[in-house]
Amino acid sequence: MSQPRNNRRDALACIAEGLARKALRGDHNKAGADLTQILSHFTRKNPEVGFDWCAAFVYHCCVKAGFVIPARYPEPVRYSFAAVPAWLQWAKLPGHRFYFSARNHAFSPCRGDVVVFDNLLGNGRHDHIGIILSVKGGELVTAEGCVANVSGVFRRPRGPRVRGYIRIPNDYHCVHNAPADRLVMP
Repeated sequence: MSQPRNNRRDALACIAEGLARKALRGDHNKAGADLTQILSHFTRKNPEVGFDWCAAFVYHCCVKAGFVIPARYPEPVRYSFAAVPAWLQWAKLPGHRFYFSARNHAFSPCRGDVVVFDNLLGNGRHDHIGIILSVKGGELVTAEGCVANVSGVFRRPRGPRVRGYIRIPNDYHCVHNAPADRLVMP
């Protein structure tokens, strides 16, 4: 099967890998200079409230790859894309159905898919997210933001910590009108 002419998921993986290998630094409460561009899509109502920069990292990579997704999707999605739950809510919308459970053995994850983890960092359900660079047997190679406050490329087992996958169609374009200014993170 030939690849689509405009393979945004492949571009997404290339962009994510390049950024992840820069070992960007920052934490959930202090953006830091490395994260300025990644977080430029979002503003915060309260600087004391943290953010999931792993999710903001994935969003930034998606935008750079040409996906048109507003920083905060309209209701019923309750969070900005700087929060992992927003990715799950958005991907599970009836008009999208981009989410595939890790228990769905008919689905094969591949390069450019987004992976959602449960309790990977010790923070409970859907606590981390990354972009798949490759799949090798029972292992995922991923580009991620915010692992011990640093981005990187990691090898992860396809085990119980993988909640599921999000496959954004190469031709996806948000049909909702997004505000012209930046959107506020939760």
